[in-house]
Formats: sequence, structure tokens, C-alpha cells
Amino acid sequence: MDVEQTQLKQKNRYRGKLYALTEDSAWQDAGTGHASITGEEANRRLIFTDELSGELLHDRPVFSSEAYQLQGEGERQTIIVWEDQEDQKDWALSFQDPDGTSEIYQRICNHPDLADSKGLLPLPTIGNLQELSHRLSMVPPSQREPLAGECGSQKFISTLRESFHNAEDLEDEAELHNIFCIVKGIFLLSNQTLTERFLRDDVYEDVLGMLEFDRTLPPNKRIHHREIVKTSVKYNSVVDFEDAETLALIHMNYRLLYLKDIVLPRTLDDAAFASLMQMTFMNLSSILNHVEKCSQVLNKLLEQVEQRDMQSLLFLQDACRLSRQIPLTQRQILFDKMAERGLFDALSVFFSSNNNIASSDNASGVKLPREHPARHHAVEILLLHAQCDPSHVRNFLTREGSESGRVVLGALIQMMLTEDDQGVQGQIADLIRTVMDPSALEHRERDGRLDVFYERGAMDELVAPLRPEAAKPASPQACFAQQLVCEIVAFAIARHGYRAKVYVIRHGLAQQTARLLSAPQRYLQLAAIRVFRAIVGTKDEAYQRYLTKNGLVAPLLKSFEDSLAPPALGSNLLVSSTLELLEFIRLGNLKILVEHICKQHAALLQQHAPNLKTLEGLLLKYQQNLEYEAYPPEQHAGGGSADAPVGTTVQRRMRSPGREDSVEDDSYFESLDDEAEEKNDEQNDLEERQEARITEGTAQNELRSCEAKDEDGNDSEQQDDATSGESTDANYSVLQGQADRETTAAEAAEAEAEAEAEEEVQATPETAATPERSLGHASKRARTSESFEG
Repeated sequence: MDVEQTQLKQKNRYRGKLYALTEDSAWQDAGTGHASITGEEANRRLIFTDELSGELLHDRPVFSSEAYQLQGEGERQTIIVWEDQEDQKDWALSFQDPDGTSEIYQRICNHPDLADSKGLLPLPTIGNLQELSHRLSMVPPSQREPLAGECGSQKFISTLRESFHNAEDLEDEAELHNIFCIVKGIFLLSNQTLTERFLRDDVYEDVLGMLEFDRTLPPNKRIHHREIVKTSVKYNSVVDFEDAETLALIHMNYRLLYLKDIVLPRTLDDAAFASLMQMTFMNLSSILNHVEKCSQVLNKLLEQVEQRDMQSLLFLQDACRLSRQIPLTQRQILFDKMAERGLFDALSVFFSSNNNIASSDNASGVKLPREHPARHHAVEILLLHAQCDPSHVRNFLTREGSESGRVVLGALIQMMLTEDDQGVQGQIADLIRTVMDPSALEHRERDGRLDVFYERGAMDELVAPLRPEAAKPASPQACFAQQLVCEIVAFAIARHGYRAKVYVIRHGLAQQTARLLSAPQRYLQLAAIRVFRAIVGTKDEAYQRYLTKNGLVAPLLKSFEDSLAPPALGSNLLVSSTLELLEFIRLGNLKILVEHICKQHAALLQQHAPNLKTLEGLLLKYQQNLEYEAYPPEQHAGGGSADAPVGTTVQRRMRSPGREDSVEDDSYFESLDDEAEEKNDEQNDLEERQEARITEGTAQNELRSCEAKDEDGNDSEQQDDATSGESTDANYSVLQGQADRETTAAEAAEAEAEAEAEEEVQATPETAATPERSLGHASKRARTSESFEG
């Protein structure tokens, strides 16, 4: 199989397309096939045969080297253009492999190797290795490209390998070190084409052998790379890649990483390191793109994972890990394809109760990837998917009716609480927080997802280590689990709103968390403070009353007081976090907590207030709140006197800065008062005239009623009517006289108002602002009132 692949790859090196230039100056495709040079010297011919039928598409003699040109973009020169000197026709060959193009071009130009006498470098031989290593160790930037082309030629590589074998047979340490310097200088040229050429299958083993003889290292510290590659490195074919190019990229990526991390980590400069990383990234992107687009490979991989194949699980984990190096959009597409094809259902088999795979530690105490429990690798795969797009993992774990998802969620919670590996505990905590984050969900969908935690018992399983009946943690892993639980609870309080509030208050979760303040581990005390900080950060009065009612501030300040005592002397994290919490309460003026703290713990605050500004500010805020309650601003606005009657407001006329009191200022404000009084007087006059008219109308109505009664009298009362008629006439005269007087007074008042309006129009501003005018208004009002009384 390997021989066939090698032959196919060698054949593809000379694969390309043949083009002919038409009379319309357009390149016409003449076919796809393989190029070759036959014959020697003057009998050489350029032959191009069709790759499918084997038909001879081009067979012409090779002309002088001046007729041929090598073209391309940058380092990728893959086009040979020439003019047939016999029929004056232009031809072009476009190859897919730059190295194949270079070899054909060299043979056409009758230069089997450009590194001969015309090159910048001599061919490597036993006699000139030292000179060659010296020249490659100091290469000017302008000569990097030409030297890279010469070092990549077949003749140079062949002579270098021959010199290495001879020096190794002779055990010549000096020459072997020179060869090491030559190869190191070749890689430091940072030419990607040259690097790939020296890492190909035909020369890779010899190149690693050349890099074994680093004289700067003692012989017992040197790494035998060839032996490692032959004995220790084994390629495991998890799935069959039908694409030979993708398989070649996998091998090339391993060699690039081995060269970067094992062979030359001390000697690589920034340019060479960046070149190797770029090559690795490009190859990795191509490999993952093939996995994404080839549904057969992905389906086969997930099928093997579901069958609990460890190699397939490791391959999937590496693919997810390496996907972090590719663009986010491409990684998102890859993960979507995996989720669509049932990735999470395939991983669920590793979380079943009968799959608790455990392994013993090896002699060195470091486990190999295959020695870890399979569920550890599954956890990392879930976390990588959740960090990229949490929607798929959240749907699987919390979707209604997803029994396998509920089983996996319960297994993850139990692993976080009981796992011996703290790294795995932290990964699970990050995964659960990501799943519990409702920020990207709509309100209706948010409640449905959170029901799994608050209604179906997942939250009860999470907070079990905080319960009073829980066993006291005896291992660092159990203590670390309590810390992770506190962080998740704090996250839920800050993000889940009323759902978390109801759960915390109903189950007394803050009281259970407060027990950690008495734990000997500082990080557990800090975890409890983070929970209190999250509760206070909501600024919810229900939370505040819950804290004060249950006296949960007391253990916090007790721990704070103990930390201030020697030898801590107030320099630890617990004091800083507690002060930050108190400062938040002060700045937010959370009155319930401010009053509770300052009343119940006044002695502690007053004791340390001189040294801690936060405590001093908290006491000051409490005093301000008391003054605010005693003298509300709506009753004592603008600094008014506390003795002022309730409901009154003291108004003050504020002057602009720099302005002095003067007669002009007083006259200005008095004129404003006079205008307001004049408007009031006009309104009063209008109301009085209306009342006069109403009185006049009433009198006339009474007169009419009296006349009607007189006309209805009988004959027997005519004599009395004469007497009473005189009385009625007298009364009528009196009423009529009173009405006339009132009408006259109203007309006089109206005339006076019109006269005053005319005077205001004719008066100057200075006259309107004088105090005498105010006296005039008063006298006029007095005369008007007297007229109405008369």
C-alpha cells in the first residue's frame, strides 16, 4: 500500500495542464496529463501525455534554455512558458507541484542542478562542509531566496546525504557537526517550500540523523531522533482517509511539530518559528476542512466513538482541541456538523454507571492520554463545544424529554463533587456555568431551561456539599468541590433573578454558605464571601431583609475581625474582599444593610474606623440616613430652618456670584411685585363687576314677581291695594335706586381701570419702578372699595 502511494505521489509531481496560444492571443486548454523529458543532450524531447487515455498530446524537441521562462507568484513558480522555434507557436505548462516544476525546468535548461559552478553555494563534500556551514550561518536577507532554491535542488540534497553517510561511517565528529550546522541553517532560512522538501518521506529520516550531532550538547544528552521515529512513533489509522493528500498533510504536520518542539527548540529564531507555525496552521485547516466536508469520515468516527473505541475518542478530542487554532466560523461549522450527526448521544455512553473506567498510575506518576478514564476526554469535548457555541450542549442537557441528557448532567455533577482530578472538576464547573447562562435565551425559553435546575433536582444535587448533613470534607478535592459550588451559586444569583432568589431563601442557602466562614481554608472563606457579594450585588430588598433577619452579617464581620488581629494585620484577601463588600453597600446606600450593620456592629466599626476609611464612610452614611429621615427634603428644602411650620417652604432669592446689593436690584424686584399686584387688582375688579351685574339681574326678577302678584288681587281688596300700591312703589323706588348706584359704581370702577391702563402705556420704566406708584395703587384700591360700600 505504501509503495503504491509513493509511486502515485511521485507521478503527481509532474502532473499539469498544457496550454496553446491561439491567434486571438488567448490560452487554449490542450489537456491534462503528465510531463517528462526523454533522451540525452541534443536528443532531449519534451513529452506530455494525457492522464486518462495515455494519448501523446505534445512531443517536441527541447530548444535552447533562452526559449523557456519559469513564471508564478512568489515562491510558487509552477508555470513554464516557451516558444516553439520551428512553428513559432507559444506553449505553456502549468504544474500542480512546485518541486516538479523546478525539476522539469532544470532538465529542460540542461542544468540538472542549479548548485553547480554557477550557483552561490558549492555542492557539499567532505572537504568543504565547514565553509558551507559558515556561509549558511550568516546569510544576508537579499540572498535568502536564491540560496533556498539551491539548497532545495535534488543534486544538493543527494550530495549532502552522501556526505553525511560517509562522515557517519568514518565517525568524524567534526564533519558531522558541520552537517548539523548546514541543516540548521537551511531551516533557519524560513522558506516553507525548502522546509517541506527536507521533511518529505524520501529524506526525512536522514535529515533527523543529521540533526542528532549537536556538539553543544554532551553525548549522553543527545536525542537519537531516528531511533525514536522508528520504534516509539507509530501512526494509528483511526479512520480511513481516501484522500492521499490529506494523509500526507497529517504526516507533515507531525514532523513540523516534532522539529519545532523536540529537535530545534533552542535554535529557532522568530522568523523560523513563525514560518513553522504558519505551515502547521495551514495544514491543520486543510485537514479539519476535509473532516468537515467528508461525511463518511465523520460518520465512521462517531460510530466508533459510540462503540467506546478509545482511539476514536482521542482522535475526536484532538480534532476539537486543534480546532481552536482555525477561524471561528470554520470551527462553528465543524461543531455544527458534529452535533447534527449525534456527537452528544455518542459521548453519553461514557457517562453511564457501568463505564467507570479507571487505570493505575504508571511509574513516573504521569498518565498518558490513553490511561485517563474515557469520561475525562468526553468532558473536555463537551467543554470545547460549549465554549464555541453553548446552544447545542444546553439543548442536549436541558431539553425536555432528553433522558440521555439528564443522565449526563447528573453524572457531570457527581463527577464535579467526587472527582480526584481537580482539573476535571474545574472543567465541569465551567461547563455547568456555560449551560446555566441564560443571557442568549429568550424569556420563555429561559424558564424552560432553568426548570431542569430549580424544578427537577439538579440544583439540589449541586448544593449538596453545603448542607448541614453533608460530611465534613476530608480531602483537597472535596474542599475544591465546595468552592466550585459556591462559585456556581454566586453565578446563579447574579444571572437567574427571581428563580435563584426563591430557591436561596426557601432552602436557606446563605445560612449553609455562611458555615464556610469558619472553615480553616482561606479559599473556602473567600468563596462564601463571593456568594454574599452576589446577593448584595442584586440590590434586592428581599435579599437584604433575608440577610439581616437571619443574622448572616455577624459571621462575616467576625471572620473580618479575626483577620484584622495579628499576625494577619489586615493584609490578607479576606479583609480586602470584606471591605469591598462594605464599600459597595455604602456607595449603593442599601439602607437596610447600612442600618443593621451600624446598629448591631457599631463597636467594631468605631474601633477600626480611624484606620479604615470604608468603615468611617459607612458610619457617616448611617448618620446621613438618620438626618434624612428626621428632616425630609420635601419639608426642609433648600436648607430651611427645622423650626419652620410643616407644609411651608422658605424661599430665598439667590444672587449671581459677584453681584452686590443695590437700589437698582431692589427697584427691579419691587417692580416685578407691582406688576403681579396690578394683575391681581384687575382680576378682582372684573370679579366685582360680574357680581354687580348678577345683583342687578336679581333685583329686576324680584320686581317682576311683585307686579305679577298685584295683578292677581281680587276686587274686595282694591282699597287695600291702593295703600299697598303706594308701599310697593316706594319699595320699587328704593330697589331701583340701589341698582342704579351699583351700576354707577361698576361703571366708575371700569373707567378707572381703563385710565390706569392708559397711564401704564404712557409711563416710563423709571416711573413704573418707583415706590410712590405702589402707594398710588393702594389709594386707588381703597377708593374703589369705598365706592362699592357706598
